[in-house]
Amino acid sequence: MEEALKGLNYPCLRIIRPSLLLGPRKEFRFGERISTMMSPFWKLFLFGSLKKYRPIKAEYVARFMVKVAHEQPVSGIHIYESDMISNNP
Repeated sequence: MEEALKGLNYPCLRIIRPSLLLGPRKEFRFGERISTMMSPFWKLFLFGSLKKYRPIKAEYVARFMVKVAHEQPVSGIHIYESDMISNNP
């Protein structure tokens, strides 16, 4: 999907790559449920370059998306990894 978007040659493209999203959802996904329950333990080992794999609340990702959508366009492709999204509302 990212490569297809890059191929559209938008003057400004912002790609947001959240990690495991935390929060309520209608569907039940067994793997996500297990990961969510285990995340407080294994996030302790995700530091340095692995920090971008820490789970993040979907609410924080949504707020970040609104924030960058309101910023002035800057030409080029901008990629935001999960660790670049603030974990504070």
